[in-house]
Amino acid sequence: MSERPAGAPGAGTLTVLAVAWLLAMLGSARRALGDAPETDPLAVVRAALELPQVVSASLVAGVAVGLATGNLLARLAPIAGTGAGVRFGTGTGAGLLAGLAVAVPIRLAYPGLPSVLAVSAAVAGAAGLGGLLSAVRHRRVLAAAVAGALGGFAVGLAERAFEGDLRHLLGGGESARSVLTATGWLVLTGSLLAGVVAGAAGYAYLRRTGPRWPAYLVAGAAPGLLALLAEVITRLGGARLFQAVGAASADDRAVLSFVEAARLNRALIVLFAGALVAVFLLGRTLRPATADPDPDPEPEPAGPDRSQASS
Repeated sequence: MSERPAGAPGAGTLTVLAVAWLLAMLGSARRALGDAPETDPLAVVRAALELPQVVSASLVAGVAVGLATGNLLARLAPIAGTGAGVRFGTGTGAGLLAGLAVAVPIRLAYPGLPSVLAVSAAVAGAAGLGGLLSAVRHRRVLAAAVAGALGGFAVGLAERAFEGDLRHLLGGGESARSVLTATGWLVLTGSLLAGVVAGAAGYAYLRRTGPRWPAYLVAGAAPGLLALLAEVITRLGGARLFQAVGAASADDRAVLSFVEAARLNRALIVLFAGALVAVFLLGRTLRPATADPDPDPEPEPAGPDRSQASS
């Protein structure tokens, strides 16, 4: 009989935090779009800028909800709940339900938004895909990835809150060139810090559960992988929305291209930085192997008594 997959400790807490972050991203998007986006010519641009945050939060929330549902199912049905088919079906269904709870209000609230149906489908699909991923055998690694992703989200929130001050600190002045240079340094610094926090959070979670060392490498890199996956979903689901932004103005198209490149670079930096930090922290806790003490020397074989030999 194959070994049953281990549960994900703390999945309920991770779910609460992930759903809270998703609701915060939805609130931010709603404030950006306003009450009447149909009459605002910049609403499409704002929607294109806010969509990646919502999709990424939906993906992470789907993973967390799937993990919590898997834990609950394993308690209620210890035998049937550990089957691969049951795990994948339950996880996908739980994530998809969470995504629909977000996507349906978006569809109803913004009927005039270009490609709103595809946008809503991208949000729901991201959550469903997250639920599907949560059913893998190494569920603790996925839980560590959620913890790391939430840590990266917190860094991004602080970065947005103090964006003006940080840009000024990095040399942003009156000229457009200095502002662009400072923005580039801000993106790089924020991405590195997000990777460090993501790797440390994933390591801290796994340290409590004690898996083998390759899990730390995967857990540190997983937040960046989730960000890359969210980027793919965003570009597929929001393709028509991004085309509408690009067709409206050359300046908007340039801004959108810059932001897309920044998101991609951030995901890659978080991936590599998170993996390196998690492995480095693990290495700091490993003790060097101590050499075994020398074995006792073998006793000399008994020989004839010297005194008798001399006599």
